[in-house]
Parts: sequence; structure tokens; C-alpha cells
Amino acid sequence: MFFSVQKDLFDILPDLTIGMVVAKDVDNTHPSKEIDDLLSQAVEELKKNFIGDKAQDHPRIKPWRTAFSKLGISGSKFPSSIESMARRILKGDPFPKINPLVDLYNSVSLRFLVPMGGHDLDTLEGNIHLRFAEGWEPFTSMGSVETMTVPKGELVYRDDREVLTRNWVWRQCEKDKATEKTKNIFIPIDVLGEVGRERADEIILELSQLIPKYLRGTLFSAVLTREKPSVEFPMPLFPKAYSL
Repeated sequence: MFFSVQKDLFDILPDLTIGMVVAKDVDNTHPSKEIDDLLSQAVEELKKNFIGDKAQDHPRIKPWRTAFSKLGISGSKFPSSIESMARRILKGDPFPKINPLVDLYNSVSLRFLVPMGGHDLDTLEGNIHLRFAEGWEPFTSMGSVETMTVPKGELVYRDDREVLTRNWVWRQCEKDKATEKTKNIFIPIDVLGEVGRERADEIILELSQLIPKYLRGTLFSAVLTREKPSVEFPMPLFPKAYSL
């Protein structure tokens, strides 16, 4: 299986870094107090240390508004997932706990203020792409049964059959959401800015320690850049994989 980033995206956002973690054979079937605590701590730390009053003005979130503008995406209409999460917390709304795997990567997302989602690899067809939509790709939003066609030119995550996430890091589809039955997960890590590679490496290290510790599994990771816009990770076995 390949994961690739369309090269044109790096022309628009030259400081973009895309990290990725693939975890195989995780056990997401048992509640975890430790992961519950990690998520609760991340929420409280964000409340305590957040810079500014509005989520979109934070120095780590504001660049997403700028990047979206360059891509023709309305940041107010289609905010990045990390902006939506931060806004929810700042409003005082309860932060949802979904399942151990989702809660774990949400805790890391909040700590680093980087958008992050998980895609169940066993539901995907073909390869994974971060690219501009061609205008034929269907999308069924998480929690919905209605399918729409994504407009041509919209930046999306997709497999070879349908869109997985619309407007880059705005909204995920229904079919590949992580559930208690998920065993194999693909987690992209989208980072902006001059320190993007350093931050991507930090997040990969964090996930590489936490996932095996609490959920078992074997991990494969990579970082994609303008110079290396694609990577192969054969399923079901990963070369260069490691367990912690």
C-alpha cells in the first residue's frame, strides 16, 4: 500500500511536512483509565495554557487559516479539526471520549495543537492519497448515510474509491472511522511551518511510545516532504517495523 502527497501541494505550501504512523494489530477492545487520564490532562492543559481568547488566533492554529486561504478553503466555514477541538474546550463544552485509540491520538493532537485523525486500514480500497479532488469522488460524512460528490479541486485525503477527509483536515468519512474493532490504523500528521519536520518527528515518537504501551501493536512511521512525497507500507507485514 502506498501513501502519497500530490506534489502541487508543496508548491502552494512549501513549508508543509506530512508525518504518518501506521499501527498493526492494536487491541482497542478494552477501556483504559490511563488513556482516559491522558486525554483529561491534555484538555486541562489546553484550558490552562492556551494563548489568546479565540481558537483561530493561537500561533499554532492560525497558520491553518492562512494555509486554507491559499487553498481556497474558507477557514471559518470549514475549520481545521484542531481549531474545532480547541474551540469546544475553550467554550467549556464536554470533550467526548470515543474509544481508547481515538482518545489516545486526540490527546496527542491537543498537546501539540496539530490536527490528527485515524483511518481504519481494513476499510480502505487501494492506496491513500492527499491530493486535489478530480470531481468524481464520493464522500459520506461520519455519522451520515447521505453520499455527495466532492467538488473538483478540493484538497482531500482519499483512497482509490472515495474521499476519506474533506477540505484536508476538516471532516472525516463514515467508513474508515476507528472503532473498538479496529486493528490496523493509519494516522496522518499534518504540520505547517519551518519547524514542521522537528514537530512531526516529536509527534511520531510520542505515538510510537504510547500506542504499543497501552494498545499493543507494531508500528511503521515515515515523514513525507517535497523531496519524498510518497512511501510504501506493505500490508499486512511492515518492513522496518518495530515494537516497543
